[in-house]
Amino acid sequence: MTILVTNDDGYCEGIKMLYEVAKDFDKTYAIIPDRQKSAISKALTLHKPLRVHKIEEEMYGLNGTPADCALFGIYCEDFEKPKLVLSGINYGDNAALGSIMSSGTLGACWQAAIEEIPAIAFSICKKDREWRKGVWGDQEKIKEFTKNAIKLLLDKHEKDCFYSVTLPSEFTDSTKIVFTNKVQRKRYATKTIKKLDPYGTAYYWLHGDLNEKEEGTDLYEAAVNHNVSICKISLDFVR
Repeated sequence: MTILVTNDDGYCEGIKMLYEVAKDFDKTYAIIPDRQKSAISKALTLHKPLRVHKIEEEMYGLNGTPADCALFGIYCEDFEKPKLVLSGINYGDNAALGSIMSSGTLGACWQAAIEEIPAIAFSICKKDREWRKGVWGDQEKIKEFTKNAIKLLLDKHEKDCFYSVTLPSEFTDSTKIVFTNKVQRKRYATKTIKKLDPYGTAYYWLHGDLNEKEEGTDLYEAAVNHNVSICKISLDFVR
């Protein structure tokens, strides 16, 4: 079972941990964006050529999106076609509906599922956004629960589905893996912040304050109950 590992943050601690875990299962290689590609969903690079470079042994950087990375591994003859795609570990949770639709980490899994390749996305709850220099916490626990989640999900693959796994920021003695089919609809109360540049021209930041966490959701399980929350996401959303 050849495994492709990717993410949307590029080369960082999260991809190194996921790559290390994946190698315990079978032959693994990584194709990752050569720069940060958060909140880009399943965007594809169709307007310029893709270039790949070697970062280290069996880890490659691509000047594209996470979905590009998934397609590259699946269809580029320079790489062995994967039987499983793992994406993450994202610094910051990808819980709630907005993240399911917009996360680059999940975008790679959307693309893999379309190509009928089993896929699992991983993220971890964090309050800050210092994804390069952030404090990851107990990395051995992160890898342990990531590995356990993969083991659990390997036999649960269904066509036209993939899984999103949200890890808690801290692990407790009661931390367990739970499945939930309820996601929070709105993670943030969106607003725009208006500022002026030195020439007096207005510019804006899209921003949002956190909404209250809704009990029973993927976000609540990971952020409040300190569990590892798993959601099954289906491609069959057209009614």
